[in-house]
Amino acid sequence: MRYHVRAQPRMGELASFWSALNDNTIERQEPDGKEIVASMKRAVMTDNGVEWDETCYCTPPLRHERSTVYDQFFDHMKIEPVTSPLHLHGGRFWDYLRDHTSGSKSDGREVSAGYQARYVPIRIV
Repeated sequence: MRYHVRAQPRMGELASFWSALNDNTIERQEPDGKEIVASMKRAVMTDNGVEWDETCYCTPPLRHERSTVYDQFFDHMKIEPVTSPLHLHGGRFWDYLRDHTSGSKSDGREVSAGYQARYVPIRIV
């Protein structure tokens, strides 16, 4: 099923999120890593945070995605089923992440942040 997701990014975690999205840490995650990366490439920045659409077959929706990735990088997540064509408007979140993290400096040094993936088993029935 397709879902419309709205959330507030944790600004202090953007560098870690960008790193995990680009070093294949998230993409290698089964069963949903590729969809998480694709969803973030589709996501847009709005006045209220970040919005995207995502395919998920969990009950509750995005259970595994939240427990392994999203809850580390987003707050106030709202998930609703998509019942009609979804047209998201705003700047690309992927570009925002890239631009926000590429120039990050701390004490004159580049900030590098690590991301530790968590394995959370799920059972799909």
